[in-house]
Amino acid sequence: MNIEDFRIKMNEFWREADLRAASLKDSHLALEMLHRFYAKLDDSEKNLANQVLAEWVMSEDENLRFDALALIGDFSIISTRSALNELALRLSMSNLPGAPFEWAKVNRLIKKLDA
Repeated sequence: MNIEDFRIKMNEFWREADLRAASLKDSHLALEMLHRFYAKLDDSEKNLANQVLAEWVMSEDENLRFDALALIGDFSIISTRSALNELALRLSMSNLPGAPFEWAKVNRLIKKLDA
């Protein structure tokens, strides 16, 4: 499978998981589903998924970013480090109310990955 096909597959899975979680009013369900999805991937699929997660980190969608950051932290996905640095820079210049909190979270994640 190539990156374009895998990106489509992963984005569709996230949308379905997010919709299901919203319909059941279970905010953690989508993340649980994503954890199971990622854990079942073989090494080559994980490499593709890691690229997609790096893209999600840069998304304007806070929910998508939240899930990406959680997966990156839980699975210690070091290959996303560059995207995390870019997001930290973007958040440091943002005037959005939640930006300082997300900036702190991203920096904690960077430190965790560096450890």
